[in-house]
Amino acid sequence: MAQLPVTFVDDMAAVTGEARHSGCAKAVLSEHDAEQTGLFRLSPGGIIPTHLHSRVFDLFIGISGCADIIYEGQQGDGLVRLKANSFCSMPPGVRHEVRNTGTTEDAVFLVIHAPNAGYDFVPVGFRRATSNG
Repeated sequence: MAQLPVTFVDDMAAVTGEARHSGCAKAVLSEHDAEQTGLFRLSPGGIIPTHLHSRVFDLFIGISGCADIIYEGQQGDGLVRLKANSFCSMPPGVRHEVRNTGTTEDAVFLVIHAPNAGYDFVPVGFRRATSNG
């Protein structure tokens, strides 16, 4: 196996990305079969709609601002408030969406898809009514 390159980002706050969802931009920082690391910037009121991944973990790391991750799975439902220096591991098969409910500050966070090989984004609705949406 060939050695992979080293990836370094000096200032993640300065990274911009391409539009993905309503009020959301994504910049891919690193991408291989084992993982994809993306920097997401979710503007106030922005949303990544409800979806799941059949094989992939979403590993969230908060950089700045605050985003709400609403989830529904076999082990329960809930809401995670992702803020600077916080972490959330979203397993395959768990329905989730990400919202910036703030009015002034972007929510900036890393998402590592592991593995990246076989990545899928399956749009779904929540099975039960949620009071979080």
